Amino acid sequence: MNAKRGENPQPRVPVCAIGASAGGVNALKEFFRHIPDDLGLAFVVIIHLRPDHPSSLSEILAGHTRMPVEQVSDAPALEPNRVYVIAPDSELVIDESNITSRPFSDPRGKRAPIDMFFRSVAHARGDGLAVILSGAGSDGAIGVRAIKEAGGVIFVQEPKDAEYAMMPRSALSAGVADFVAPIPRLVERIVEVVRSKEAVRSLPTNEAEQIVQRIVAFLRARTGHDFSSYKRATVLRRIKRRMQVTRSQSLPVYADYLVANPEEAQELFGDMLISVTSFFRDPEAYKVLVEEGLGRLFEEAGEEGLRLWVVGCATGEEAYSLAIVLLEEAARRQTTVPIQIFATDLDEGALATAREGRYPASIEADVSEERLARFFTRESLHYRVKKEVRDTLLFASHSVLKDPPFMRIDMVSCRNLLIYLERQLQREVCALFAYGLRPHGLLFLGSAETTDVTPDLFAPISREARLYRARSKASRKLPVVSRMPAEHRPPGLDRSHRDFQQPRERTLGAIHLDALERVAPPSVLVDRSYAVQHLSAQAGRFLLPSGGPLSSDVTTLVRPELRLDLRTALRRAIDEGEPSLTPPVPVAFNGTRRRVAMQVVPLSDADDVPPGQALVVFLIGAVVSDTDPASTAVDSADEIQRLREELNLAETRLTAARVEHENAVQDLRVANEELQSINEEYRSTSEELETSKEELQSMNEELQTVNAELRNKLESVGAAHSDLENIVAATDIGTLFLDPKLRIRMFTPRVAEIFSITESDVGRVITDFTHQLRYKSLAEDAAGVLRDLAPVEREVEAQGDRWLMLRMRPYKTVDQRIDGVVVTFIDVTQRRHDERRLRQARDALAMATSASRLGWVTWSLETGEIVWDARGREIIGIGETEEARDWLARVHVEDRGPLRAEIERSMRESSSFDLEFRVVSGDGRIRHVHGSGAFEAGRDGASARGAGLVRDVTDQRKWEESQRLLVGELNHRVKNMLAVVQSIARQTLRGSADMDEFVDKFETRIGALAKAHNILTERNWHGADLEGLVRDVLFSLAIGDHGRMRISGPAVRLSPDATVSFAMALGELGTNALKYGSLSASAGRVDISWSIDADERVIFEWIESGGPKVEAPARSGFGSRLLQQGLAMQLDGRSDVAFDERGLRWRIEFPLRGRTREPNGSR
Repeated sequence: MNAKRGENPQPRVPVCAIGASAGGVNALKEFFRHIPDDLGLAFVVIIHLRPDHPSSLSEILAGHTRMPVEQVSDAPALEPNRVYVIAPDSELVIDESNITSRPFSDPRGKRAPIDMFFRSVAHARGDGLAVILSGAGSDGAIGVRAIKEAGGVIFVQEPKDAEYAMMPRSALSAGVADFVAPIPRLVERIVEVVRSKEAVRSLPTNEAEQIVQRIVAFLRARTGHDFSSYKRATVLRRIKRRMQVTRSQSLPVYADYLVANPEEAQELFGDMLISVTSFFRDPEAYKVLVEEGLGRLFEEAGEEGLRLWVVGCATGEEAYSLAIVLLEEAARRQTTVPIQIFATDLDEGALATAREGRYPASIEADVSEERLARFFTRESLHYRVKKEVRDTLLFASHSVLKDPPFMRIDMVSCRNLLIYLERQLQREVCALFAYGLRPHGLLFLGSAETTDVTPDLFAPISREARLYRARSKASRKLPVVSRMPAEHRPPGLDRSHRDFQQPRERTLGAIHLDALERVAPPSVLVDRSYAVQHLSAQAGRFLLPSGGPLSSDVTTLVRPELRLDLRTALRRAIDEGEPSLTPPVPVAFNGTRRRVAMQVVPLSDADDVPPGQALVVFLIGAVVSDTDPASTAVDSADEIQRLREELNLAETRLTAARVEHENAVQDLRVANEELQSINEEYRSTSEELETSKEELQSMNEELQTVNAELRNKLESVGAAHSDLENIVAATDIGTLFLDPKLRIRMFTPRVAEIFSITESDVGRVITDFTHQLRYKSLAEDAAGVLRDLAPVEREVEAQGDRWLMLRMRPYKTVDQRIDGVVVTFIDVTQRRHDERRLRQARDALAMATSASRLGWVTWSLETGEIVWDARGREIIGIGETEEARDWLARVHVEDRGPLRAEIERSMRESSSFDLEFRVVSGDGRIRHVHGSGAFEAGRDGASARGAGLVRDVTDQRKWEESQRLLVGELNHRVKNMLAVVQSIARQTLRGSADMDEFVDKFETRIGALAKAHNILTERNWHGADLEGLVRDVLFSLAIGDHGRMRISGPAVRLSPDATVSFAMALGELGTNALKYGSLSASAGRVDISWSIDADERVIFEWIESGGPKVEAPARSGFGSRLLQQGLAMQLDGRSDVAFDERGLRWRIEFPLRGRTREPNGSR
């Protein structure tokens, strides 16, 4: 909400902008674990996110701080102690009180969201805190400079502490970082800066001004540069920033710190000079420059070509931008006009960056793809300016306020320098530009600058683009910029236009003039308004200012006794152009009265003197005493007579003098005409000499600049030569340089071992020499490289079972001309052996993994690449066209979290992992997968790569489950069997008269039980057929012989439990029939039959006949109870036993449910 009228507005929330990229999540978690949650800052996190994936960064950070964390989706108001996180596929900008999310304005690949937000903070808020954490790339390197220039403080994570060090290193290369430390220490410094910022938020202007002047004076003494004419707001903003960095609680404390720490003067000086610059800043202004300014420059360019001066070039982006548009315009006009750009600045560090011409890849946001391709060369994460552009520029250290200007300039570009200067100094610098420019030359200023202070020197071409044209000038007088500190400069003194520049050393003429001024009468130089322009050394005694405001009018400054006569004489000299001499009047000097006359001489006829100037000379006469008659009224007649005589004599002399004067005037007129002619020639010669002097002076400045540039180039060439020699010695690579005729130009020692050549063989054709290579097409391949300009690469065998990698490439000069062939020889013998062993190991590994049906996967954490082999893709369920990095999507949702956590732990600890998880195939089937592997740490201690194996264990898990069920079933059956055996033993023992009978019965019954189990085991415990069960049990008792047993009935399958019970019953019946029943007689027989009635019940009958007479037992034994009760209960049926005299009859009925009836009918 906006503050209501009459109320104090809410204080602006300070912003801490945090930029990160790869590895930034862990760095951010550590940062927010340490940062206090009551600092009063609004934290804005800018991190590179995938545009097509949702981000959970806000949830992650919320777990490491008590401050609210939100992902910015619209335009929320900034609140203190709150964290704002960028959303995917969007960029953030900030204004006075809100932060806004908007779609990217640049295509993917050219986006720099960190730079964008940092620039937004610098532009909208003036200052802030910028933090650069782990990341790849150079995003943020330009934005930190913008925040630093606006008065902010820059914090950079120590590159060695960062998981990815490229982004911190890029920020450090900008040269503006205030603090570089690991994250815990970095947080401590942020807290200290924020606390100290509260102490320096406001500075009392009255008390601070004197301290600021003292600081500026100390800085001038330390660095030689005067900032007293810089705008006070700029100076105070820079001082406040240094107070935050040095944790100074007040301005006096900082002033003392500055004096006590000499290195702080350089830090403050660097802050004063820092400037934000970028390629093609204000594109619309450049468009106007091309359309309305450059055309006339090219049309009017002479043999000397175009000469431009870029003032305050900083790190060179502005100068290179101007060079690029000039080259584009020259190409469009198809002209070869020479272009020379002088780019100057005070900051040697910035000039070093400009000379290198190497800039971070984030300049893609400011430079079009066409210009990047034409004028830049890509070098990893940087761009380097091509030689075509670089050759148009000369970078030099130069102070526009102290050093002479460059001359005969067609255009001056001074963007965002004047805004830091006071108005008076702006006027003087603009006059300096006008002096250095050719007639109608161009002046290109920053968006916040104008030439309104000098409307007589420049005419606007486009006020919106800040493009101006120099007006025509009649004189060529060099302006001199005021060098007196502003605090010591007299009011009203305008020194912006002097007639000549003061020489640096005193000449004999200057010594002569100085001596002459000391012995000549005191004098004062005045202008048309009687204002004092200059005083001689002794003239001060004749001036006596009156009270009130100080005036420069000589008629008010001179002593009262002289004012009336001086005013009359000045009027005559200036208005009428006649010299005059005033009558002497007594003037008191320290109690002594002396006669003083004044001679006033007009100077309008003097060369190079503005009109209306006059010289007042004070002539001192004798001392006047009180007794002197001349000092009293002259009343006597003698005195009057004497005066009359003197008057007559004077008249006589005057008449004679007039005659002589007329004659002299006539002679002088003739001489004057001759002198005028000579003077004209002299003036012409003098102007030519002055012009030549100025040109020589300008050429001298340019030569000094060229010499400095050449010195830097020589140093660079020397360093490059040393580097090359060391590289050749260290790399152990043989390198051979051949000219277009295949003659030896240069070679390294390793080549001499191959070709048996020496230094004396330079210049001979390489084919004249034998070599140790089994390679006959050396000359043909070299000629092919020169013809096709295509490199050649071969592995060739050398003597001694050695192998060399031979590469041929065209030899290109710096101007891209082909001038021979470069041949390199690299010993790859060990590599070949290693490759052979590696192939063998790989083949063995492939055979082993194929045989074991294992799949493998590799991770590269540096590149983010994940590679699966074919078997691994098959196991995980990834198609051939699917992204390997999406493999987690195939993992069962319940196992995905634990799997990710285990792999992240292994990455973090560089350890192994071993776990099992489920995957879901495309048809919904679930497979079990066992995975194992490990991550390996890189040189920096963090995990760099990993590998793992996967195996489909679905069948194994099924077998294990079946085994588990089988063991459970077996356990259950064994328990049941033991219970049955125990019951049989107990019942048998109870019905046996002695042990022999017990053993006999027990063995029989256990045999029947074992037979039943054998039958079930043969059928996998799926039950047994009733007929088969009857035959197997009875045949095992030797009952089925000689046709004494008949078996019939339909197919009925019994359950396992029913099979055991039926087998026991049959065993009891068979044993009883053999011992006591029908089968104990030779004519006896047994009929066994069963049927199924209409109610789906099985009716089973056992009928004996032909045996001894049967009687009912006196007591019921185990067999009777089993037949009558146990089996009926087991089968849920009804059992009847009849002891007929003809033989035993047993009938049992039980339902068919749970049994299957086979379709083969009865047997």
